[in-house]
Order: sequence, then structure tokens, then C-alpha cells
Amino acid sequence: MPELAFFALVIILSYAIRGSAGFGGVTVPLLAWILSLKTVAPMVTFLGLLSSAAILAQDRGRVSWRDALRVVPFCLAGVLVGLYFFTTLDARTLARTLGVFVLAYGAHSLWLTFRPGRSLQLPLRIVTPTMGTLAGFVGTLFGANAGMFFAIYLDLLDLGKHEFRATVAAILLALGVFRGVGYLAVGAYDRDALIACAAALPLMGIGILLGNRIHANLDQLRFRRLVAAVLIASGVPLILR
Repeated sequence: MPELAFFALVIILSYAIRGSAGFGGVTVPLLAWILSLKTVAPMVTFLGLLSSAAILAQDRGRVSWRDALRVVPFCLAGVLVGLYFFTTLDARTLARTLGVFVLAYGAHSLWLTFRPGRSLQLPLRIVTPTMGTLAGFVGTLFGANAGMFFAIYLDLLDLGKHEFRATVAAILLALGVFRGVGYLAVGAYDRDALIACAAALPLMGIGILLGNRIHANLDQLRFRRLVAAVLIASGVPLILR
């Protein structure tokens, strides 16, 4: 019973964050405490596809397609690199390094919302391939946490809250399709994964509804603070991994 309650709490909170910000990176690290990663990874991919589609059903007209399409090829390249290095890298050290980077960027973004001024300026010719490749690479290695890199990329573009959420959802939907096909190809959707998907589906729906209400009530400043907080929360599990 405690494990079921923990499962329900994690799913609802995770997808409330996903519904409000368009991304979130804490689902897999938390659920891995009670479920096998071989069950969690395909389940989260399935839920991610549905949650991104739910967001796009409402906000598809707000997607910045140019910015989304610009990063996807680099993301696919990152997936290939991640597959190549999957068995050769020290995943724990890599996760901690990336976690420190993401946490530091989230803290920097949050600090800027309290001290308005000149924001961090980086050339897109560097940011786009770097964040896209890292998203595909890290997503392949750890089964999740790709959204934080897309969030960094879109945060630097200074999109409005509606455009930000819709665009990151569109990118994650595309990535989820490729990952989902891969899981189907290797038979990852076994009995346990399907049961987990069925149990999580209504909980995800509750979370998305809560997230939509949160999103609707946030102004641009508070939305940027929410994104920064989610980035910080996404970095912590990587450091503790």
C-alpha cells in the first residue's frame, strides 16, 4: 500500500509539472526506487507521448516550429551517440556532472527573475547543437531527463509561456515516438510495463488537468521561476544517482 501511494503521488505531481511547464525530469529517478527501470522507462515514454499530445491538442497553434525543427536533428544524433557509449561510460559520474550543470543553470535562471538585468547570452549556433545532442544522449543513457536540455535551449530564446510549453511538448513528442518505436522493437512493453501504463494513465490525466490550471494562472515572471525550479529539481536526482 505505501508503494502504491508513492506511485500515485509521483505520477500526479510529475505530470502536474509537465502540464504546467511542458517538461519535467523527476519521474524516472523517483519511480526507480520502487519499480524496475525496464518497467519505468517504457511506461514513462508512453505517458510522455500522451501528455505531450494532450498539451498540443490545446496549444498546437503556439508551437514555434522553426525552433523545434532546428534542434531535432541534433537530438537524433545524440541518441546515436548515447547508444554507442551506453556500455563504455561511467554513467554515475556523467549523471552527476550533468546534474551540477543543470542545477547551476536553473539557479542562475531563478536568480535572474529576482534581479532583472542582462540575461545570459549564448550564440544559438552553439546552444542548438549542444542542447539537442545532450538531450538525445542523456535521454538514451538514463531513459529520461531530456526535457531539461530542451528547456534550457528554449529558455535562452526567451519564448512566451504558451509558446515555450507548446514547443517543448512538440519536441518531446517527436523524441518519444522514436523512443517508443525502439522499445516496441526490443519487446520492452511486457506484462509488467502494460500494467504500469494502465495504472498510471488516469493519474497522469489528473496531473495534466492540475498542470493546465497552474499554467493558466501563472504570469510570465512566475512561469520563468517555475521553469527554473523544475530545472533545479531535475538536476538533483542526477547528482544523487
